[in-house]
Amino acid sequence: MSEREMETTDDDRGMDQLHVAGVTLTGVARGGVETCLMAKELGVMFDIGMCPPGAQRYGTVLASHAHADHLGGVHYLASLRSMFGQKPLKLHVPVEAAEPLQRIFAAWSELEGYQVPVEIFGHAPGATVTIRRDVQATCFRTVHRVPSLAWVVERVSRRLKPEFQGREGAELKRLRQAGVEITDEHRAPELCVTGDTQIEFLLSDESAMARRARVLVHEVTSWEAGDAGAIARTRRWGHTHIDELIAAAERFEGEALVLVHRSMRHSRKAAEAVVARMPPSLREKVHLLGN
Repeated sequence: MSEREMETTDDDRGMDQLHVAGVTLTGVARGGVETCLMAKELGVMFDIGMCPPGAQRYGTVLASHAHADHLGGVHYLASLRSMFGQKPLKLHVPVEAAEPLQRIFAAWSELEGYQVPVEIFGHAPGATVTIRRDVQATCFRTVHRVPSLAWVVERVSRRLKPEFQGREGAELKRLRQAGVEITDEHRAPELCVTGDTQIEFLLSDESAMARRARVLVHEVTSWEAGDAGAIARTRRWGHTHIDELIAAAERFEGEALVLVHRSMRHSRKAAEAVVARMPPSLREKVHLLGN
C-alpha cells in the first residue's frame, strides 16, 4: 500500500490537530507519556513515542532524542511499513543514538525471526537532511539529559536574480541555454521542533534559525507559574518551565509559537489561564497543542 493510499485510509481521530501559519500539526505531545508530531505539508514526522493513527504514511522520522516516550514506537512503525510493502523507514537521530538503535533492531530481529528493513542515520549538530526536493531539515544541539537535537525544516526554492527580473521569457531561456545562472537559491525556515530541552537552547546564538522559523514548536513541561521550586525541578529533568519561556518572549521572531509536551499534572484549562495572563506581544503568537 502506498503513502498516497494511506492518506485516504488512515484514521486520524483521537489525534490532537492544529493548523497555524500554513502548517498542519497532528499527533500527540504529552510530557513523559508520548510524543509524535506529523507535519502534513512538509511530509515529515517528528519523534515516534508510540505509533498513533496516521504515522504509517510518513517515511521519514526526525527524532529529537532516544527516550522511550519519543522513540519507543519506532520498531513497530518500521515493521508495519514493511508488512504493507512500503519503503523502509528513514530514521534520523542524534549520532550518539544510532549504534544503540541498531542493536535494538538486531534484538527485535532475533526475537521475531525477521529483519525489519530500516535506515538509521546518526547526525551531529549542523547536519542537513533532504526530505524532498523543496524541503530540507537541519539539526541543532539542544540541552537535555541525553544527546538531543532540534530540527529546523526549510522550504527551498529558486528565485530570479534581481538583475534578470522583468526580462522576457524568451531572453531568459536563451540565457539559461547559454549557461548563465539566472536564479538564486532561496531558503525559508518554515518549522522548528525543539524536542525536549531546557530554555538555554532558545537563548543561544546557535538557535537563531530556530527562532526565525515561521512556526516554532517548543516544549513547556511545567505550568506552575510563579513557583521557583517547580522551575528548579523542571530544569533538573532537562525541560522548560512556563516562566522561563515568558521571560524569553522577545527572542521569538516567527508568526506562531506552539507549546507542547505539557505534563499530565496540568490541564489544558490551567494552561489556557496562564496564556491569558501573558504579555500581549507573546499571547498573540501562542498556541497550545494537546487536550
